[in-house]
Amino acid sequence: RGKADKVEKVNASITRLQGATYSTCPAGRKDWELRAQQVELDQATGEGRAKDVTLRLGRVPVLYAPSLSFPIDDRRKSGFLAPSIGNSSTSGAEIGIPYYWNIAPNRDATVSARVLSKRGLQLGGEYRYLTSNSRGTVSADYLPNDRVYGQDRYLFAYRQQGHYASHWRTDVDFNQASDTQYFQDLGSSLSTASATSLDRRVDLRYDNGPWSALARLQSLQQLGATAEPYARLPQLLVRADLPDPRHPLTYHLYGEAVRFAPKDNAVNGTRLDLYPGLSLNLRGASWFATPTISVRHTQYALDNTAPGAPSDPSRTTPIFSLDSGVYFDRDVHWGGRSLIQTLEPRLYYLYVPYRNQSQLPVFDTTSLDFSFQQLFRPNRFVGADRQGDANQLTLALTSRFLDPRGGRELLRASLGEIVYFRHREVTLPAGSPATGSRSDVVGEVAAALARHATVSATLQWDPTAGAADRSVVRYHYQPDRQHIVNVEYRYRRDLLKQTDISALWPLGRRWNGIARWNYSLQDRRTLEAIGGVEYDSCCWALRLVARRYVTADQGKQNTAIYLQLVLKGLTSVGRGVDDLLEHGILGYGSDLYTQ
Repeated sequence: RGKADKVEKVNASITRLQGATYSTCPAGRKDWELRAQQVELDQATGEGRAKDVTLRLGRVPVLYAPSLSFPIDDRRKSGFLAPSIGNSSTSGAEIGIPYYWNIAPNRDATVSARVLSKRGLQLGGEYRYLTSNSRGTVSADYLPNDRVYGQDRYLFAYRQQGHYASHWRTDVDFNQASDTQYFQDLGSSLSTASATSLDRRVDLRYDNGPWSALARLQSLQQLGATAEPYARLPQLLVRADLPDPRHPLTYHLYGEAVRFAPKDNAVNGTRLDLYPGLSLNLRGASWFATPTISVRHTQYALDNTAPGAPSDPSRTTPIFSLDSGVYFDRDVHWGGRSLIQTLEPRLYYLYVPYRNQSQLPVFDTTSLDFSFQQLFRPNRFVGADRQGDANQLTLALTSRFLDPRGGRELLRASLGEIVYFRHREVTLPAGSPATGSRSDVVGEVAAALARHATVSATLQWDPTAGAADRSVVRYHYQPDRQHIVNVEYRYRRDLLKQTDISALWPLGRRWNGIARWNYSLQDRRTLEAIGGVEYDSCCWALRLVARRYVTADQGKQNTAIYLQLVLKGLTSVGRGVDDLLEHGILGYGSDLYTQ
């Protein structure tokens, strides 16, 4: 809303105001207000120009400008954007001043200067473009002679997405940082500070019904202490799932050809992986049975092999699986409510004969974490360098309680285990065969205790040791955007034992408290602590948040202060508090759990 002492219609497109004000606060309140001696609004150009402009918070003037220009419709306009302000123990006080340049209707750029009191002046820029069949972003940051790190530091990123013809797409994501500590020292958000690698990838995709293909060039820049993985230069993938219109059959095809770029003192070469299969889809109203038979052939052409090792090893493995299940349901009464309870037993048999794979290299293969979903996968490894041998039967049971009025799931409980009929001899290098006759027991529970509260838990139990290998318990409560409570416990035997508590809760009228505490019970150390307050009125908001956290690789502690002022309908000033809280507090800024 706004008002003016005088309004003059100069011509069909230009309106001139004298003694004008603007605010999004309701009538009778002046929490913030823009005042200008003169304003000229040009509907033809979509631009407004103001003279002698003052921004007032209450009765206090906080900003003066002799002249300003601003957009009055959806057309973009060049000009300075709101500054970012913050403070951290590693970089000191910081202020960033961005400038937006509207180059053309399909191109724009943002350039910025970021002053870090301990490190120096960082320059950055982002260029965006849009064409009839593609869009892209080029960004770069450069900090000459970082006074703390002792050398120049930079970050470059290029992202492009394109759509050509009717079935062809491109996707480019290239990132390069000057050093492994860049994001921990200079990252502006929680997600970037915890990054462990940077992707450098060029994709060409083809999708046409059941057929899809991918041509890829990819390498990764590791930001942690782990060794850099092999680059794929190139990788070709083909996939198809072809249903037979005359019979309940589906033909499957998966193929991969990849060249792994040389690494110092390591085997390199080319891998061809062919994986055709056939499924028979049998099902009725309350049951299903899906036998699948496949053959997997993997062939290598290797360089730099050890003396006496073959340069062209291969592996051919037949794979048979039978996935089956039955669905039962009944009407029950619980707590005075009519519900539907289901009982869903499922059996999954997998047979893969043993093939000696000790002479095959390991380019990109690792073991999968055990989980409920892993009970029904045909390979315990991810990657083509190993195909696990198997003669096993999965027994699983799921039960649900459903609201008959809308089908809403109120409770789901699942339990599963694998019975092994023989030892599993295929391993990764330095691994040993698995000899147990039973897998860990895996259980999952998810319950909607009330309309706005959910509880979920997963448990992986080792029956031989009589102890849990892994468990996660989570409670989430969110009746609206201002009331959020999360409590989580995470455990992995001999590795971690953590609690994670976060909350957003009103402290009084318009005041909210913000908190997160991630604590390692095993190390008796706080991994991350966030605390702050938020004042949220009808037309403005103020957030002050402090964060103390342990960096990923060195274990050092860093402290950062975030301050953000939001003038609703105008702008926000300060560091990215929203991004920090959305990553740190499940449900913040979302109505997902109120549906």
